[in-house]
Amino acid sequence: MIPVALILQTAIWLWLFAAFMQSRTGSAYHPFFYYLIFHGLVFVIRPILVYTFSFDSMFYLMRFYPSEDEFVFVLILTTVGLLIYAAASWQFDNTAPRLDRPHSAGFSANEWYAFWVVVMLLGPLALYSIYVNFGSIQNIENTGAASIIMNRELTTGVQGFTNTTGYIVDADSFLGTITLMYLWGMRFRLWSFLPLLMYLSERSYLGTGRWTIILTAAAGILLYALNRNYRWLPWRVIFIAIPLMLVFQQLGENREYVQDMFTGQQPPDPDPILQGKSWIERQDGPDFANFDFLAYIIDAVPDKSDTYSYFTQYLQLFTEPIPRILWPGKPYGAPIVLVNLNDYGSFTGWTESLIGDGWVSFGWLGVFITMSFVGYVTARIHRWFWRGAATNFKVLTYCVFVPLTMQWYRDGGISIAKFVFSTIVPILLWKLVLSMLQQRSVKARESALRKSPSPMP
Repeated sequence: MIPVALILQTAIWLWLFAAFMQSRTGSAYHPFFYYLIFHGLVFVIRPILVYTFSFDSMFYLMRFYPSEDEFVFVLILTTVGLLIYAAASWQFDNTAPRLDRPHSAGFSANEWYAFWVVVMLLGPLALYSIYVNFGSIQNIENTGAASIIMNRELTTGVQGFTNTTGYIVDADSFLGTITLMYLWGMRFRLWSFLPLLMYLSERSYLGTGRWTIILTAAAGILLYALNRNYRWLPWRVIFIAIPLMLVFQQLGENREYVQDMFTGQQPPDPDPILQGKSWIERQDGPDFANFDFLAYIIDAVPDKSDTYSYFTQYLQLFTEPIPRILWPGKPYGAPIVLVNLNDYGSFTGWTESLIGDGWVSFGWLGVFITMSFVGYVTARIHRWFWRGAATNFKVLTYCVFVPLTMQWYRDGGISIAKFVFSTIVPILLWKLVLSMLQQRSVKARESALRKSPSPMP
């Protein structure tokens, strides 16, 4: 039964991918393109590897193993979720790419002025964030203890900062967007890539936030493709993607991998469980294991939980923005927890995915609501991007946002709000400063006209 289900769901995914690429709306700028990639990695390739090579490390860590019926049910659920998202995101929005409209890179004088104002306002905070993060690494090397202290809530497994705030720790993410803005403003001159490379190097050295490396690079590639009027990503992207994925994987196995390269410190002994295994078998890790996590969720909800969450996890949108140093008693995670996945095994550190989040919310109906809503939102944003003039604000905002949807698909819940905040804020601030400059120019012209002498009658 499992082989038949694997073949059918793979065929549906390939059919949708081919249909999307041949459609008038298909392009590398469509959110559905990124969902197809995500779905293919975690819900098509991953279950094939799980079945063929008996991947079980995630099941072992979660203290759970799916039955054959649960395995097949996850394949059916994810395929239905794919079809719902396709209908809501791709078929709902018939906006075709308008690569013929003017959208060349480069900033005007006012845009450059606004950009440097943003650098002066956010740059010090971002540099202080780097200082704090590097200081924590230094403390670990000297004393064995980090200066950034986090506390994990024992029942839910959710972590939170106790002696600082995420606004400071994650502020260095602003630099990623700033380097992309600089790259676009400089029209991709060769030396303008240097700030971006420095930022990616800093993220690699810290070892945390691996996804910021991938997503920032993806946004840069998308901006470059748009500037060259490419409908699809050029094949040359593979020479960037492969090294980035290797770094991503190495950091997953050892967060201090790049640090060890600089210090000459010997890396930790390899996991004995992985010794003697082939390269494919060594991929049995958590990076793309959303299929495994979803199988656990299906087993737990609602048969063991006896309830759904009914979307109460989204109440965290109202509590999360408040820094814990201002609200010491702030709940870890959602303020109301109707379903705690750690009650039925070990789910600490794992991600639910959009489909899993929908299932926890309200079963089949929850999946339909979640996938339809996200598909509708991304379709509206896609339509907004291609309609009207291609302003620099619109180009930068959209090309930075679209790769973030991959993290949304993987994590589910409110994680997208955190990523959007740390990446889009520099662009929004830039737009605000630019609007103030334009208003000042208009008022100056109006004042000059009022002061000019009236023509003789």
